[in-house]
Amino acid sequence: MDVPSLSPDLAHTRILLIGNDELTGVTRRVLRGAGSIVTNLRDPSDRAILTALRHPVDTVVVISDDDHISLRIGLVVEGVRPGVPLIVTVFDRDVADELERAVPNVRVMSMADIVVPTLAGPCLDDRLLSVHRTANGLRAVRVVDGGPQIDPIDFPGPRRLTRLIAHLEAIMRPHDLSAKVLIAGVIGFALMLGVDAISAMLVLHESVIEGLYSATDAIVTVGPDPLVQHGPSWFKLFSAVTMIGALAFTALVTAGLVNRLFDRRLVAIAGRRCLPRTNHVVVVGLGQVGLRLCLLLRELGAPVLAIESDPDADYVARAKDYAIPVVIGHGGSGFVLRRVSLRRARALAAVTSDEVENVAIVVSAHAEREELRTLLRAGRGEVRNETRALLRLGAVRDVYRIGGTLLAAAALGSRASEAFLHEQTVYLVTPEGLIEPFHESAAAAG
Repeated sequence: MDVPSLSPDLAHTRILLIGNDELTGVTRRVLRGAGSIVTNLRDPSDRAILTALRHPVDTVVVISDDDHISLRIGLVVEGVRPGVPLIVTVFDRDVADELERAVPNVRVMSMADIVVPTLAGPCLDDRLLSVHRTANGLRAVRVVDGGPQIDPIDFPGPRRLTRLIAHLEAIMRPHDLSAKVLIAGVIGFALMLGVDAISAMLVLHESVIEGLYSATDAIVTVGPDPLVQHGPSWFKLFSAVTMIGALAFTALVTAGLVNRLFDRRLVAIAGRRCLPRTNHVVVVGLGQVGLRLCLLLRELGAPVLAIESDPDADYVARAKDYAIPVVIGHGGSGFVLRRVSLRRARALAAVTSDEVENVAIVVSAHAEREELRTLLRAGRGEVRNETRALLRLGAVRDVYRIGGTLLAAAALGSRASEAFLHEQTVYLVTPEGLIEPFHESAAAAG
């Protein structure tokens, strides 16, 4: 197949590329491989941008992991050269909307939005290359007859009974210490109340309501039922023990409540932020990619949780706002992986920005469960190639090649909004669902 989204006169397209990171480097290489004339400004000042825009430029591409820098440079470019085609990377959708309102000729793209669909696919099924979004919902991209094809997605979400059982298990097996103390206190208090009420009914021949009332009154006021004073001695001793036990469990409930009120709660006892315990996806690394991956997996119906080593990371608070449970710890720690029930998980995705750390996380995950489905975010081929020969890494996604190729294609006029890698070829997906391989040599030949 050819590259129908690229016009044949693009071999000498003049691109001003602004950025200085690994994604910028891949984009520059792909553009030059396609025959474009690329000028790369690294950490430019406004004066440098002004000087570069005095020369003929067909398209400007701005790449930065800081949305405010992207916004500022985009506005500077529009002020100097109004109407020039502009590609800008922005993660935050509010910032993207603001830029699109201010610059009508801009196309805002996000590295996270580009690569997350191809990361989400293998988390659900080894055969999935990516996930394609349409106006009617999400669809699967898989290999059919030797080539990629878009098909209906056949991933069944958890049934209502399964979700109920999962919530009950999360309540009975809380993750953090404050929740454990609170649940233990509530259960213990209820147990003391029930035992005291039943014993009053059996020994003192009270009705159910009278027994429950007298037991509650004795426990809350820490005073005995008047009828107990005329009961046998052993029952008086038994009543004293239950009151002391109820008092102790009340203290546990109070301590748990106070701790949860004043501490930052990243995992809830019940509800959407409770910790899933079975058939879930563990996402290690809560950056831009990790957060969007969690949201997409949950949209697909998969229970998900995130592990992040830095409790002060920017996206930890955002994950809480999106009701995503977050566990603070090192993703390569066997203790942490056991706490998140990795042995019962559907998959683990290591998507931190450090490729070597991702390899270590996947190795630790396979040490806990050898047959676990794993996904590795990669970006530098030398690390990936050296380790894959020795270790079983699962699915590997070169996010910089995927993202850089799509950004380059957009700069050359492609309308593709998604991309994925299959057999060393990057395929572009148009909004209409047309799959096109991007061949740099073919684009250069025109």
